[in-house]
Parts: sequence; structure tokens; C-alpha cells
Amino acid sequence: MPQDRYLELSRAKVSPIDAPFDEGITTEAGMTLPFLVSRGWSGPSGQYIEQWSLRRGGTEVFHRGPEQYIRVRGMQAVSEHVDRVTEPIKLEPGSYRLVFIVEGRFMGAADIEVMTSGNAAA
Repeated sequence: MPQDRYLELSRAKVSPIDAPFDEGITTEAGMTLPFLVSRGWSGPSGQYIEQWSLRRGGTEVFHRGPEQYIRVRGMQAVSEHVDRVTEPIKLEPGSYRLVFIVEGRFMGAADIEVMTSGNAAA
């Protein structure tokens, strides 16, 4: 990706697979239940390498999603991408940052909550 071209993260959220309109990650016994990582990108048309991670305290990385190619349609549209995370991840309840790296550069982040299944929004 040329240095003068950047993608803009237009929206990002995590939600339980079985309740995609809710927000956050639910855990049971310290392990995540299946969840979705949804985001929308706007920027120059092309194919880019993207990776997301769950962080706390700025630098402490608890989980990295896979590096993968995403396709962006261009500046006039938002290109939606959704990952399904079905393998449990060990996470404690609390606040985390969902961080997005594209072509090796920080491109955006969103604050998310991890909660136990008894405290999840109904």
C-alpha cells in the first residue's frame, strides 16, 4: 500500500454468533463463546493484507486474528468484512481494544467489552 493512501475504518464491533445484533464477547469459565468480528473499510480500491487483535493496556496482545487479504471497493462505498471466531480464547471479563493493522500499519481500533455469560445483555 503506498504511503500516501490509507484506509478508513468506518465501523467495527464484536458480537456473539448467536446474537449478532448484540455487542461484546461472552465468556464461560474464562473461555470465549463463538463471536463475530465485523468491520467496514473505505479507501482506495484494492486488495490489502489485514490483521486484527484483541489488546489491553495498549501493548498487551491477548489474541491475533489471521493475516488475510481483504478487498476494498473504493472511496464511495464501505466494504464490509466479518470473521467468525469459533475456537475458544482465554479472556477475563473487562474492557479491551480491537485493533486493526493493514499492510503493517495501524488503521483503527474500537473499544469492546468481554463479559461472563451471566452478565451478557439480554
